[in-house]
Amino acid sequence: MTRFIARRLLILPLLLILVNFLSFTYAFYARPLRAERTPFVAVEDPGELIPSYIDYLAMVFDFDFSMELAVPGSLRANTPNTMGEVIRNATIASLGLLAITLTLSSIIGFIMGRKAVQNESNRVARWLSMVTTMGLAMPSFYVGSILIFISVAYILWRGPGTDSLLPFDGFGWDLHLVLPVLALMARPTVQLAQVTANFLSGELGKQYVIAARSLGYTWRSIRSQYALKNILAPVILTIAGLSRLIFGEQILIEWLFRWPGLGRLLAWTLVPAQLTSSKGSPLFLNPPVMATIITIIAAIFLLGDLIGSILVRVVDPRLRNPETEVIDRK
Repeated sequence: MTRFIARRLLILPLLLILVNFLSFTYAFYARPLRAERTPFVAVEDPGELIPSYIDYLAMVFDFDFSMELAVPGSLRANTPNTMGEVIRNATIASLGLLAITLTLSSIIGFIMGRKAVQNESNRVARWLSMVTTMGLAMPSFYVGSILIFISVAYILWRGPGTDSLLPFDGFGWDLHLVLPVLALMARPTVQLAQVTANFLSGELGKQYVIAARSLGYTWRSIRSQYALKNILAPVILTIAGLSRLIFGEQILIEWLFRWPGLGRLLAWTLVPAQLTSSKGSPLFLNPPVMATIITIIAAIFLLGDLIGSILVRVVDPRLRNPETEVIDRK
């Protein structure tokens, strides 16, 4: 496993450098092209790519992120507007939302999948199929829109001056988390429940379970001591994949609930605030900002995949040295 970790850690910086350069290049050339399509904006001369990128790398290696950014007021109020502080605050907000959502989704989804499998018949309960069908058919943006609609309808029903049951706008490590987390949890929770139930059902139907039952072991002991341990590897891989799904959907959710994270910051760099001007958003296609944001997002994706791969090899000894296993089988 040490060799596996060393290989992944060696590849990781190379991939991040490639992502960083490609995102910087895209923003560098796309911004003047967007300006050319707008008759009200003068076309900017981007200069040369390589010298600009070298200057950006020098800024990164010197940890000089003091560049002032005209951050839109709706992104996060009463905060400094230097590049380092804006990206740091956005990263903390996004990682916090991701950690809370992933933790709750993993716990609830695993419990649901475990409860849905009947011991005697090894079948998955019908109620789980109904729940997963509904959950997988509703993306997080749709769920978030429904939650906001309910909140607004409640305010209109109670009359002017009424506060919503839960805040659906702004930032805070309090009740502001509830609606974004609920919107992000819907799909990954039922997806993990479905995967857990299917693997557990298949595991309880294997021959060693039948033999254990014939020796007098209870279903509870077989499930907890053997079956659940044997399905931990695919469940962990599923959770790792769900972390990428959740973080990808956070872009829309953060925009919808005005959560000041990396997703909302990335949206400001990709979508101009005014359709008639490429400078509607001061962050629109800013090469240093866009390259930094996408590199951080790529690092989160790659580190999550690495952690998941390591945990799988920890819980399943068969995956620690696959070459030896193949030789033994021969």
